[in-house]
Amino acid sequence: MSRIPVVFTTEKPIANRLLVPLMVLGVLSFAPPLVAAEAELTLSQAIERSLTQHPQIKAQAYRTQSAQAQVRQAEVRRGTEIQLEVEDVLGSGIYEGADSAQATLSLSWALEGKQVESRVDVAEGKQSVAAIEQDLLRYDVAARTAQAFLTALAYQERLALAKLASDNASSSLDELSRRSRAGRASRVDVLRAEVELERRKLDVEDLDHELLVARQHLAAQWGEANDADFALLGELQTSQQLVSLQDLEKQLQESPRVTRFLTQARVNESEMAMAKADALSRWRFSAGVRRYEATDDFGVVAGVAIPLGNQRRNQARVSELEAEQALNEAMAISEESRLQARLFELYQALQHSRHQADALREEMIPRLQQAVGAANEAYSLGRFSYLEWISVKQELLDARLALINTQLASHVNLTEIERLTGLAISAQTFSADSKEQK
Repeated sequence: MSRIPVVFTTEKPIANRLLVPLMVLGVLSFAPPLVAAEAELTLSQAIERSLTQHPQIKAQAYRTQSAQAQVRQAEVRRGTEIQLEVEDVLGSGIYEGADSAQATLSLSWALEGKQVESRVDVAEGKQSVAAIEQDLLRYDVAARTAQAFLTALAYQERLALAKLASDNASSSLDELSRRSRAGRASRVDVLRAEVELERRKLDVEDLDHELLVARQHLAAQWGEANDADFALLGELQTSQQLVSLQDLEKQLQESPRVTRFLTQARVNESEMAMAKADALSRWRFSAGVRRYEATDDFGVVAGVAIPLGNQRRNQARVSELEAEQALNEAMAISEESRLQARLFELYQALQHSRHQADALREEMIPRLQQAVGAANEAYSLGRFSYLEWISVKQELLDARLALINTQLASHVNLTEIERLTGLAISAQTFSADSKEQK
């Protein structure tokens, strides 16, 4: 089966790159996207469905569109006003009627260069915050989908292992029945083998039910919990090279969970500039023409309006924003510290589970396979009892089940690290050509 090449780096995460390098796409090897077999599902397909259909992501997309519209609105200056003013009409004496009227038609506008610039800075900052929050939501949704997929995949592998154990139990029962008829095995061993076969069948039934539930939980990530009739394509692996913990810690400041607070602090700074600009007097200018009905003459009129007031009238608002800025900067430091502690904890758990998986796969399972072969031979020669024979087989089964569990734990820890930090920690490149050559 061919594999997709996946490259992991430690670059700052961007939402558009979520579908390929995010989370565990480098941790599992998957078949390429399917065309004909729609009943089979890969991790990349599952994440893509969640990112395109999850209702929370759709709602956040509207918030992002709103933030973009606010930037465009902030760039709009106040419109020029046209004003018509009529004086000295409908009075008494010489002002009776409109013979002595004065009509003035004028245009007026305000100078607001700094105000517009400040409004745009605030709107662009809020747009950046909305984009970061969208990234965080997409990482969370992708992580939940990945973990649901991993859980279902683990149940699928457990089910395959349980079916293998059931087949082995059936073969063992056939062998014991043959021996019993030949007088070489006791009836007690046959009955025990029959119970063992029934137990294995029950295990298959239980795991089949668990797998169905796990697939429904996965399909619920894109809103189709009742349509979970698909098989999962993938195999658990834990041999990929990881980025070092030190390198990850150095880049924690680039995590979206930290940059969100830093970006919000910059928004506070822009809001302070806007508040200070609003406190400044906005000069208004006007110019126009005036008609004198009494003499049938015209004249030019012009004016300037300078608002009076204290330029520090927004000082309370500025102080409030200064406090919010300091709060967000402190929260960024606190979040980075929290992530460092959590990263260390998860990284150690990841390394431990990977070490366990390596020991099971490379040391314990091969030896137990040899032990089962020797036990089969010893039992056929009558040197092993039924209980000794079954015990060795059970040890191999337990080791294979433990391998699935440790691999699952390893991947769950990895996806949690990438969800919290927004950083990819697998540094190995998978080559489709080299996979096929092997």
